Amino acid sequence: MSGSVSERACVALDHMVVRAAKSTLVPSGADCQVTPIESVVSREKKVVMFTVSSYLFRALLFIHFDQDATTLAHFASLDGIGSEEMSEERFFDAVMERGNLCCGAFNRELAHFFPHIGMSTPCILDRGSLDHVSVLKPAFFRHYLADLGSGAALHLTLAVCAFAELDFAYEAGAVEEESAGEMEMF
Repeated sequence: MSGSVSERACVALDHMVVRAAKSTLVPSGADCQVTPIESVVSREKKVVMFTVSSYLFRALLFIHFDQDATTLAHFASLDGIGSEEMSEERFFDAVMERGNLCCGAFNRELAHFFPHIGMSTPCILDRGSLDHVSVLKPAFFRHYLADLGSGAALHLTLAVCAFAELDFAYEAGAVEEESAGEMEMF
């Protein structure tokens, strides 16, 4: 069974992804520009994948990354350490943790519209995995570019597989601000 995602729901999903990325991928109060883009020009080697699921849809959120010096320095600064202290394992942990915060913020916003919703744990995959997402026949598929302001940039991809007709409108003042640092029980 497949459904569709209305135009206003697409606008709402865009807004939610942008808001989640801005509130979690940079230090509090730092500037972060997140824009929808047609395709991913840069070909990062890895992605961290999350899923948010309900009875009506499954949303897959991918954060693309490489372990280059600029990205490593950005995640090291988010962890409050120097780049030289950032081992490969700690870097992957930092990417997954920030991604978890980002997807958690996205999940909380969706929960205002869908009462039965759950989120997966992070999974690091090779970027080539994204070439196979089309097999799932997502009703909504969008790429984003997050300019993190530190010289680093990340690409994000959202794929929403709808099991019913999804139609909801996001109103900027309707969803209250929430802290990105709260622990959630799953």
